[in-house]
Amino acid sequence: MLIFVPISVSFSLIVYLIFHYIIKSKLRKKHQNMGRMLFRVAASLLSLILSLTFANQRVNYFKLKSSLETEASLLFDIKVDLDLFDTKEAYEIQTKLKDYVFFIAEDGWKSLYENPFNSRPFVLFREIYLDIDHLESKTPLQERLKENLLDDIDLMSDYLQVRLYSIKPESNHLIYTSIFGLLVNMILFAIYPPDKITIGFLSLYVAFLSVVFYFILMMSTPLRGPLQIEPAPFLLLKETIEANSLVQNLK
Repeated sequence: MLIFVPISVSFSLIVYLIFHYIIKSKLRKKHQNMGRMLFRVAASLLSLILSLTFANQRVNYFKLKSSLETEASLLFDIKVDLDLFDTKEAYEIQTKLKDYVFFIAEDGWKSLYENPFNSRPFVLFREIYLDIDHLESKTPLQERLKENLLDDIDLMSDYLQVRLYSIKPESNHLIYTSIFGLLVNMILFAIYPPDKITIGFLSLYVAFLSVVFYFILMMSTPLRGPLQIEPAPFLLLKETIEANSLVQNLK
């Protein structure tokens, strides 16, 4: 942000000063009146577009964050059901489940960007899915547990796909429209002669817009960058598994 905001402000001021220099000798009273009116309209439209863009990115950002929390809760449900299943095969699946949680907690999302469909978490997930499907139910309790496990792992696959699709977000055309709108505002603002106060107010205005732009751009890549979503639910689940293992070892 410390780099992005000053660059945006400097670029906007350069556009403003260049266009003022070009048109200052041709400005008339009617041009100034029209410029003020158009500037107000353009600034209002830019505010609306930025509001819509920010709201859209925020919804997508927290949607992914919520999906990670739900995925972690499903993993815990699967672990509990496998404990109750109480067979050798179930404990083998638990080992893979533990590897899955620990890998994401420690690696985060790096492997997804390198090779998403051949990453360690995705490979482990497929193995867990197949192993659960091949579990043999010998009691009524195990039959119910297997149904629960299949339901949970199927839901978990949906949330995993949300994460996979989030590494390549779609281009948001409203962002480019907003940037164009900012340039239009700078051109329209060129009807005002530059002085210290005018440039100061304009710098504050552009700095505020740049901060909003920055957060919009950072939230468009929720698994990378300064605002990336951390694997906090998986870290908590990892701690829970480690604490549970410690208790079992003490017993």
